[in-house]
Order: sequence, then C-alpha cells, then structure tokens
Amino acid sequence: MKKVMIVCSALVMAAAAHADFSWSWWTGDEKANDDVRGCALGLSVERQDVTGAALGVCIAKANHVKSGALGAIGYSHVEKLANGAQVAFVNQADHAALQFGLLNWNKGGFLPFFVFFNFDKTMFGGGK
Repeated sequence: MKKVMIVCSALVMAAAAHADFSWSWWTGDEKANDDVRGCALGLSVERQDVTGAALGVCIAKANHVKSGALGAIGYSHVEKLANGAQVAFVNQADHAALQFGLLNWNKGGFLPFFVFFNFDKTMFGGGK
C-alpha cells in the first residue's frame, strides 16, 4: 500500500508540474527551434530556450538556458546560461554562470578559457 501511495503521489506531482519531455536523435531536427520547459533528452539535443534540462549523449546546444542544466558527454554549446550549470567534456559559451568539464570556453568567464571549471566573473562581484 505504501508503494502505491508513493507512485500515486509522484504521478500527481508530475501532472501538476506541466513539464515537457522531448527526445531528439540529432541536431537540426524539427524540434531545434522549440523551447523546452522540463527535460529534453537525446543522442544530440538542440533547443532555443531551456528552462529545466537539455541533456545529450554527444552534443547539447541551446541559445538561452534560463535556469537549469545543459549537459553532454561530448560537446556543449550555449549562448547565454543565466542560472544553472553547463557540464560536458568540452564546453563553449558566450556567457555561462557555471561550467564543469575538461575544456571550458566562456567569453564572460573569469578567464576566457580554463580547464575543469569556469564561471561568470559577475558571480562574485567582479566585472559588472
């Protein structure tokens, strides 16, 4: 009975959240110009605006991540990541709040290129 109540509670919360879920096989598909509020998964994910998570196995791309995460095992690119993290083996961004990966390029970062992590210099009161 306890397990049934937990499953019912999870279904009610998921229905109340109105979150999107989409799957992509590769970038440039018909969903590339869509916005996502929830989760976008796939081998390669490309979206315009993301509130939630866009996670790809090979590549993850987004124009603007309002809050949430953009991640991939391989390569991740975002123009602006306002509130959240970008995680991949190689990260590239114009402005990203926080990046974790082996190689991180961030034009708005405390350094334009840094290994293992990089963050926006305005996070700690620098360079307004």
